Amino acid sequence: MNNHIAIIGAGRIGKALSGVITSSGNEVRLWDKKEGAVPNQRNISEIINGADAIFLCVPSAGLREACALVKEYAERNTFIISLTKGIERGTGKTADVIIGEFFSKKQFGILGGPLLAEELERDFAGAGVLGCGNEKIFLTARELFGNSRINLIRLKDVHGVALSGVLKNVYSLAFGVADGLGWGDNAKGWLLSKAIGEIPAMVKMLGGKAETALGAAGLGDLAACGFSGYSHNRQAGEDVLLDGVFDEQTEGVVSAPSVFSLIGRNVERFEILSALREIIENKRDPKDVFQDMFKRGK
Repeated sequence: MNNHIAIIGAGRIGKALSGVITSSGNEVRLWDKKEGAVPNQRNISEIINGADAIFLCVPSAGLREACALVKEYAERNTFIISLTKGIERGTGKTADVIIGEFFSKKQFGILGGPLLAEELERDFAGAGVLGCGNEKIFLTARELFGNSRINLIRLKDVHGVALSGVLKNVYSLAFGVADGLGWGDNAKGWLLSKAIGEIPAMVKMLGGKAETALGAAGLGDLAACGFSGYSHNRQAGEDVLLDGVFDEQTEGVVSAPSVFSLIGRNVERFEILSALREIIENKRDPKDVFQDMFKRGK
């Protein structure tokens, strides 16, 4: 069956996703608000009208605007699937909460898991976790990925999938800092063990399920990005050792202050998160912060 699919956001992941869906015999139309990002781009109404599904491949800062655009032209039975893994600055809202202000829970899903764009472009395998309340959304997505090497699973814990993606990006910063400090595999293995304890506890604290974070949506995604040369968030952590500041454009850096705020006084319970706060908000030397964390670690 040939489906008409719209992808909003023509960055690396949007284009990679386009290739995956096209390979299964579907018609894909890309749209980006950045002029020139899509050659011969059609009007947004033409992109969205009649679409069987719409994928939102935009950063958290642009998600609300993208939802408003889609809402204006999309039909009520069109499924919306978001790949945004961030928190909206100022509101502290995750992707599922923002999208829920525009669409019913039966109409949208959150796609997480280890899906590095660079690997999808090379037809490497990937693991997608689709958080959705409506099984029909999952069945549609599975059909769209039919000829690809993406193994797609469904979870009903939509908020947990969204939170896991956020925390994966934030914690990938820490693995980048470790790389910048020259930590070896032994020390990074210790860092991973701490993350395994912290991330599920935070997801549960913020309203998701711990088991969601323990799977591909959380720790699986962190393992892929925290050790990958492709990850912008990991690279941002490494670069802070060179530049002295984090790249403010990466989702992990954008979301971190909101995570600190949402966790509140409980931040002290989480060693890695506390270390990142010391670096990001208190401007402490990453080398000193990570050395102290490692010495305290058990």
